Amino acid sequence: MRALVIDKTAVLGTAHQRYELLAETPGVDLCVFCPTWWPEHMREVRAERVTHPRYEIRLGATLWTGSYSRGFYVSGLAAAIRDFQPDVIQLLEEPWSLFAGQTAWLARRGAPRAKLLFYTWENIHREGTYCSKLDPLHRRIERLVFARASAGVCATELAAQVVRKRGFLGETPVIPYGVSQEFFLSEGEIHRRVDRRAGEPLRVGYFGRLLPMKGVEILLEALSHAPARLVVVGSGPSEAQLKRLAGSHGVRERVEWIPAVATSEVPALMRSLDVLVLPSRTTPEWAEQLGRVLIEAMASGVPVVGSSSGSIPEVIGGDGLIFPEGDSAALAECLARLERDAALRAQLIRSAFGKARARYAWERFASDLVETWRRLLSAD
Repeated sequence: MRALVIDKTAVLGTAHQRYELLAETPGVDLCVFCPTWWPEHMREVRAERVTHPRYEIRLGATLWTGSYSRGFYVSGLAAAIRDFQPDVIQLLEEPWSLFAGQTAWLARRGAPRAKLLFYTWENIHREGTYCSKLDPLHRRIERLVFARASAGVCATELAAQVVRKRGFLGETPVIPYGVSQEFFLSEGEIHRRVDRRAGEPLRVGYFGRLLPMKGVEILLEALSHAPARLVVVGSGPSEAQLKRLAGSHGVRERVEWIPAVATSEVPALMRSLDVLVLPSRTTPEWAEQLGRVLIEAMASGVPVVGSSSGSIPEVIGGDGLIFPEGDSAALAECLARLERDAALRAQLIRSAFGKARARYAWERFASDLVETWRRLLSAD
């Protein structure tokens, strides 16, 4: 089975963990196609892997690089489809994106027998709108991709519901992304994480972009009612405003600000925390789609607290604490519970780690994806 995966995040070296696992699967001949560069974590990333002994890597130049709605390839994609002649084309792109549209169009000409699959995170059903000035074009692209695709792989159950509401009639397997192996602790390390140092204030962390919908202001307000220290790792347009807000809440001295860091630096920073908080707020155009940092924390033995936005409750389930989005008092109470209840903290660390290993490891992603490909091919 020849599989072509088109993935803009494959510019990151860490993304290739999933491709190494796919390439190790018996019977899979893999080619990965990605841009020459793409912005990740608020910084420009040049493709960190351009060759691999187990699979082929091809690069293409993009226009409107960095735009999820307008970006598209201006070189390389047609040749990759034509030369590799895949049995399966796996897009890790939304079905309405220009990336998806051009792939569906080129595949119809260069590899007409190939099974096409897209990937979707969208968990808000917007009737015919795509939060773009190119809405009419995105509607046409989505119809084209829906007609051509055999399956839409979904990040969450909520995303599967939304894509079916939008009219997709193919398979919608739920196969969430995994997290890098570097985050996963050993069983012994998890056991030691349970015994938090007594007498010290909670070290609470936030990882992510500094944008209004991420709800960091709610976390700062909650901090004014909780004797904890906060580490904010990330960059974004709201940074100056949030720093002023920390001052007005009287917590400036208890907040450490760390600009966006390279992916390789995240595991060590994550393990320095006692709690990870994701306080996202839903907007008319957006709700939290997965909350990858939650899974990274769960794998790292760090208890998680999340708002009720989007797919956060689905990811956390009963293995962390959830508060109503926008409710700083409820968030402060969650932090207080974790501070005073060692048994609860230990229970959440163990159960969340077990969930991360079972559901959010790249091994599971690779095996589920290959199973989907084989099922579609055997149906012919």
